Amino acid sequence: MQMQEVIEKLKDILASEGKRELKTKDIAKELGIHPDTFNSMKFRNSIPYPQILNFLNERNISINYFFYGSSPKDQLECENKYKILKLYKTNASLGGGGINDLIDCSELIVDEKLLNFFGSKECEFITCYGESMEPLIKDGSICVIDRNKTFKNKNICVINTRDGLFIKQVLKQDDGVILHSLNPLYKDIFYKNGDFLLIGVVIGELSKM
Repeated sequence: MQMQEVIEKLKDILASEGKRELKTKDIAKELGIHPDTFNSMKFRNSIPYPQILNFLNERNISINYFFYGSSPKDQLECENKYKILKLYKTNASLGGGGINDLIDCSELIVDEKLLNFFGSKECEFITCYGESMEPLIKDGSICVIDRNKTFKNKNICVINTRDGLFIKQVLKQDDGVILHSLNPLYKDIFYKNGDFLLIGVVIGELSKM
């Protein structure tokens, strides 16, 4: 689909809400994009999928129907709901600590059925490497993190330390935590209180066969 066609479909939706004679800058405003940026995207035929998805979700319009149907304003019931979540490109270490000075992230469009499977609506994703949490978490897999989930002793968590970012089983102690590896070849690591920051609880893992 071309960017101009996307703009026309967005105008159709807004026209059904009583907003007519809209210019390109008005569409940009509705999507929360600066007009200059939007014009550049239009010139490059670069479709702003995350912003469009938010626009459609607010109106309960199916993204599938919008891009592949004939008239989006005729379809008000969303067949499939999606959310935009973050995938952090930093590597969380399953072994000796991953040091990441710059944390980059991209956006993923995720079906809510998958989120229901994990039991979290506001989870995030992070790449990880190492073998210390095998066989449960494989090298190169993507871990699903919930920052809001209540921590319980022995949860597997993403934890930031002076030595880097780890994914480990966290054993709570009176004066700190022990980071425990499921792979017996790796030793436990102790950090006293104040030397670590619990980022979130790992609630799932995505990996290749």
